[in-house]
Amino acid sequence: MEAVVRKVQQRVRKVQEEMDLWDNFNSRLLTNFNRATLVIGRLKVIGEDKNYGSLRGVDNIREDLMGKQIEILELLFVSLRETLEKLNGVVKALNKALRDTTQMVRGGSALTAKRMQLQVGLLPTIAECLDGLRTLCEMHQAEFALKSSVVSLLTWKSSSSDVAMLRQLLVDQPNIPNDEVQSIFDIIFADEIC
Repeated sequence: MEAVVRKVQQRVRKVQEEMDLWDNFNSRLLTNFNRATLVIGRLKVIGEDKNYGSLRGVDNIREDLMGKQIEILELLFVSLRETLEKLNGVVKALNKALRDTTQMVRGGSALTAKRMQLQVGLLPTIAECLDGLRTLCEMHQAEFALKSSVVSLLTWKSSSSDVAMLRQLLVDQPNIPNDEVQSIFDIIFADEIC
């Protein structure tokens, strides 16, 4: 029984590495989202004739500036979509880890529900490990769905209040509460904490 728990703990360590990737990709997503919102704000200023002063005499200045900013914005939107794909890759890796771990536990030995609840010393039960892993997967799936929706709502016509709200959703990651994640790891690695 102890050997099975140790194998599950090893797999959870790999999940932690995937979650570190998530953090890196999320940081990149936030950076590009912030850049896109700055460009969106600039588009509103560039679109108004009153902001050109003596530059009004320069041929096509408004159109040239607007075109360049839209080009930059399109590149940022592409980057946001690519980063979302990388976050989706992390979600898929977490789901695969859960599937493989569940299969290893159930397929490797005929563990009954009672044996899955059996605790050996300070080690967590197999059921606790699988439940924690399942919860982490669900959190990241829900957060990915939210991030995808938020990014799809961002357009060059977004108002500053909409942008602020969307940005806050990305920053907060409401589906991945840090205290709950830490609690899951505290349970799974309880033997190492003591």
